[in-house]
Amino acid sequence: MNGRSSVKRFLPWIMPLFGLAVFVAVVQKAGPARIAAVLADANTAQLVWAPVLVGAIALARGLRWRYVAHSVGIPCGLFRATQVWMIAFFASSVTPAKAGDAVRAVYLRNDSGRPLGECFLTVFVDRLWDLGFVLLAGLVSALVFSHRYIAIPSASLFIVGVVAIAAVAAMMTRRGVMRALLKPAFVLLTPERHREALSASFHTFYNALRNYGESKRRALVMAMLTLAGWALIFALAIYVARLLSIPVDPAFVVLIMPIVTLVELIPFTISGLGTRDATVVYFFSVVGIGSAEAVGFSIAYVLIGTYLTALIGLALWVRHPIRWRAVQDAP
Repeated sequence: MNGRSSVKRFLPWIMPLFGLAVFVAVVQKAGPARIAAVLADANTAQLVWAPVLVGAIALARGLRWRYVAHSVGIPCGLFRATQVWMIAFFASSVTPAKAGDAVRAVYLRNDSGRPLGECFLTVFVDRLWDLGFVLLAGLVSALVFSHRYIAIPSASLFIVGVVAIAAVAAMMTRRGVMRALLKPAFVLLTPERHREALSASFHTFYNALRNYGESKRRALVMAMLTLAGWALIFALAIYVARLLSIPVDPAFVVLIMPIVTLVELIPFTISGLGTRDATVVYFFSVVGIGSAEAVGFSIAYVLIGTYLTALIGLALWVRHPIRWRAVQDAP
């Protein structure tokens, strides 16, 4: 038992090393000097647009999350929503599968005084729309890519994985199913003094989810906001390719980015390190783009799209640290 406990304790720290190992292997194969040359040839005059695109993406994300919060009756200003989203983005950028994004619920609970279950619902719904878009776009991208170019290796396995993730996401919206699945662990692991509060949060979450899902107009607005946000992300990817003077069709970049994003969600890497780079190398090779250019693109994309945003989020976190005690003191 002690051996198993030790493995479980250190597994979250060991798993990201796999992504690091893949990244090192990809860089060594592409050639560090050639990758450095690709990055050095970046059009520095065009770098002025990087913070503009990052800011537009953050604003679009904050706007959508604010809309979800208002939909369940939780007041939240656009500036504050964008600020908290960037803080949570920093947390998600250093955790596997972007798990740190959940801190948004804590900030919202502290700001509004509303139950944590309702606040977590806003994050859940916001992330669910992203997941739904990426799954659908990734499935379409895989089919179109296989038809226009070459069949993606293990395409059937990829499709099965997409369907499985979609099924799990749908299952998580069902109160009865989740209660049945979580009850054994809840009884076994939760101290008795905390059970009533956690149970109340669980039912608050699903009551709010049911009320949220009753409006078709709300779904239409969310779809439009989601498309707008992802259009900006695709624009960022195209911008990075142009910044590095990589001769790749913008439509091709848009085609592969949903699949690249799905790969980034694999939970044993941080920010898709290694797995994202290998995926970009594969796709770019299909259209005759060298591995050095592909890795350069991947590095520049994550530096601008992820770590520039995360750096701003870190600065905001330091200025507005999360107050865990406010949650612990809640009834």
